[in-house]
Amino acid sequence: MTEAIGASTTTGTELSVRTESVQRLYLLYGADRFRVNRRYQRKLVWSVEEKQKLIDSVLKDLPMPLFLVAEIGFGADASFELIDGMQRLNALFAFLENEFAVGAEYFDLDSLADTKYLKDAGQLVQREPVMSRPKSVQVVNYSVALSVFRAPNSNSIDEVFRRINSGGRRLSRQELRQAGTVSFLADLVRVISSRVRGDTSPDDVIPLKVMPRLSITNRDLDYGVLVDDIFWVRQGILRREDVRTSLDEQLILDILIDCLIDPLQSTGTDTRNGYYNFSADEESTAATRLASQIRLSIESYGRDAIERDFMRVYDEIRDILATQDARLSNLIGVQSGGRSPRYYHAIFLAIYELIFRDKMRVKDRSGAAIRLQGTAKNALRMPSGSGNWTGDSKRATVDAVKGVLRPSFEKVGSQDDLSQFSWASELETLLSNSLVEQSMFDCKQGFVTLATSREFDQDSFSKICCTFSAMTNMGPGKIGHVVVGIADDAADAKRIEILDGTRPTLFRGYHVVGLEREAIHVGKSFNDYWTWLARMIQDNQRLDQGLAAHVTANARIVDYYGLAVVVFRVTGQAQPTFYDSAMYERSGPQTKIVPQSEYMRVFQRFAAPAGG
Repeated sequence: MTEAIGASTTTGTELSVRTESVQRLYLLYGADRFRVNRRYQRKLVWSVEEKQKLIDSVLKDLPMPLFLVAEIGFGADASFELIDGMQRLNALFAFLENEFAVGAEYFDLDSLADTKYLKDAGQLVQREPVMSRPKSVQVVNYSVALSVFRAPNSNSIDEVFRRINSGGRRLSRQELRQAGTVSFLADLVRVISSRVRGDTSPDDVIPLKVMPRLSITNRDLDYGVLVDDIFWVRQGILRREDVRTSLDEQLILDILIDCLIDPLQSTGTDTRNGYYNFSADEESTAATRLASQIRLSIESYGRDAIERDFMRVYDEIRDILATQDARLSNLIGVQSGGRSPRYYHAIFLAIYELIFRDKMRVKDRSGAAIRLQGTAKNALRMPSGSGNWTGDSKRATVDAVKGVLRPSFEKVGSQDDLSQFSWASELETLLSNSLVEQSMFDCKQGFVTLATSREFDQDSFSKICCTFSAMTNMGPGKIGHVVVGIADDAADAKRIEILDGTRPTLFRGYHVVGLEREAIHVGKSFNDYWTWLARMIQDNQRLDQGLAAHVTANARIVDYYGLAVVVFRVTGQAQPTFYDSAMYERSGPQTKIVPQSEYMRVFQRFAAPAGG
């Protein structure tokens, strides 16, 4: 049933309210009709307990607040961008898919046609004990109010989201800044924060179905990003709840401002609001001036360059901390259970300035970590209270930390190129993105077989080269990655540990095993081994020679906690390529041959638009 309740003639916004059953909503969910715009929408953060309470309310037939969505497209092609209710909708669908129990009972998958189909297809597994059929049917028949509106543009959607969340304490201040601002600064904060947490996605707008893989979870859920494993929590910089309320994004905002604006500004609410131009007084001249200042600074520095340099410093700090068996808060001497965001802020700025302003690099990471021991009681003394951190006080603290760390740094030579250093966070971003978009990502354990004979794996080498060709056929400018040095599964990782003595490093279900072990096996240095591999690719006559040159020229060696991983970057060229006289393309995580009868379909991806 649909009941129109009004339409705006001045803004072009049409609004209606529909009464929908959970069963109907799940059907839309299964068809990927519900979408999430990560540019303004908050991450999934509900705990199991919060989800259970919602289902309990459904079973008690208690009313639920309406869901607000923006309708994009028309008819059967329409999708619904979630504005309000994402956490609740995810909880409903997670219960239907047996991700958690309520009252120690799991939803009966046979009570709903769609979940029964998925169960029979092996995509869902019935967990026990099973909830009674009548109770399960009660859940799927529960009716909710779906408020649907059509907006003339994306800015209208942003404004609706900001306004419905501006009252009360539904969102934190930082979440409101992000939701209410469209700017280079807001985009930088969002992207960098996501990379540090490990919940990145290749696109801003993604299906709701994908969001659980990017959610912040606890140990009661076996998917998503475990909150205790997030850098901020693991190092004692922020608490779990701080990440749930986006204080990690606020900390990154504070650091970015100090990297971009000189001299250092006071850190506090007014400063943050000003640079976001987020003010109760929309005509605030000061806020407008600050917003303009940060925009010009970002344009001058370069958005990609800022992100790259920020992640470079982040990785250096991780590498320094990895030399010690202690979290940052304990290392510097913060009292047990305490938080250390300002301490991290000062350490980050000190290392940032040493690298990018003083043109130095770390020469002794272990020494740097040792020098940081106990600094919270001397060099890192912070002002008492939780008020503003003045620019002068911050400057003195950062200079003191630079003095402590400088002996562990050395000047960069005139021939050195800072871009030659590769970063672990880049690899983690690729791996996280692959959980969402599999067609443009692939990984292999290496080029040598895991059999006792340990011979060069010609079949695997050929498959990797074939994948290069398949990825470039997905369209001009499309970017894919093939990572070598990551085991396909736990069994291969265990086999590698037995054969080569290499203990794998886990990240988001991937087993990083590196390639130095293969260089040692063939009796080469790693540099010589990589040069030999690159020449093998370039000499492969079955691979398009232009593509071969492109792939090897754009390859990068990533040092991931002492394990060297090769990342091949593949970019779609001006026209399709062939491998061994055949055309291939990617279908999900698979590389498949294109029948000759479908060549035209692939060529059409590369055709210039009419009038172009």
